[in-house]
Amino acid sequence: MIGLAVTADYELFLGANYAGADEVLFEPTRQLLALAQQHHVPLTLFADVCSVWAHRRYGLDRFADKFEAQLKEAVQHGHDVQLHLHPHWESAVYRSGKWCVPEGSALHISEVLDSADLIVRGRISLESLLRPISPVYRCLAFRAAGLALQPGERTLIGHLVRAGLFVDSSIAKGYTLKTDTVMLDYTKSPPLANWWITEQTGLVPGAPPGLFEVPIATFELPLADRIRFLVRRALRVRQRRGAPLSRSVRRSPLSHGVALLAGNARYFGWRPKFLFSVDTKGFTAKMLLRGFHNYISAHDTECPVYTSMILHPKLLFSEQLELLTVIFECLRRTYREQLDFVTLAQIARKVRPAPPVIRGLN
Repeated sequence: MIGLAVTADYELFLGANYAGADEVLFEPTRQLLALAQQHHVPLTLFADVCSVWAHRRYGLDRFADKFEAQLKEAVQHGHDVQLHLHPHWESAVYRSGKWCVPEGSALHISEVLDSADLIVRGRISLESLLRPISPVYRCLAFRAAGLALQPGERTLIGHLVRAGLFVDSSIAKGYTLKTDTVMLDYTKSPPLANWWITEQTGLVPGAPPGLFEVPIATFELPLADRIRFLVRRALRVRQRRGAPLSRSVRRSPLSHGVALLAGNARYFGWRPKFLFSVDTKGFTAKMLLRGFHNYISAHDTECPVYTSMILHPKLLFSEQLELLTVIFECLRRTYREQLDFVTLAQIARKVRPAPPVIRGLN
């Protein structure tokens, strides 16, 4: 049995947003939810609640209200909402109609000294918002900012477990990324479909209590496909609604361009890993379906296999939504009853360790 969680990081761009929130976030999310509803696929939205707190702090309630209203609507229609935190919003300043992030601000939850409080605050925020919509709602799952559980993963895992979370979906097996804002290395991920990450063992397998890891599916492409991927990616360079945040606020347009070239050059490295996602411009349906098949085949002795697909509404245009439709239809046709589209909350409830039986009590 294959449990595929289709997930979307529900967030604005961390740096410049080239348009208003309606165009960057709310409208593409509305289209994504409608498409998922049409294909009977439940989504898990990883909501960056830090952005809501920042907007409320400056009286920008229209954004916060629409953000929360869309999450409520998603839950009303059977979708899931879980926790995603970009703590740079805690130090962001709204000035002259623009968000400014001070240089050196913490960009990942693992860099925040009071990360335990931030996690608890995020969980309470989501449960307070969504339990009136669905009494059974619980915040049970987490995705790290930029997928970076590192550095300080053991401390972070401990904070998440003590906050009552059970599932993580941040790790992309074999994936590595180094920029001026993100440094992660998952090349030493275990050859398992799923495992428990714990405060004692870090990202290698441990035993409950801990977080049940539902990794993002990854795959390789042969060199010829990588070249086609990069050509298609270059032709779609104008499909942009914003830009990532640089750790240095003084970064020049030239250095941004150099970083962009360096980021794409890594695809010519030794056996690079690609994320199972339609919002990375350049993929064809054939590339993605073959990549997913290879990922599942690598775990054909394990059952069940839980994995996730990662999307970002801010990166979805009509072309990517059309591709997603093809992916949904082909996956169902290929795997039939073997494949179940699930939410992270559903996985959490299935794998959550049973409470101990205390004998001698009535």
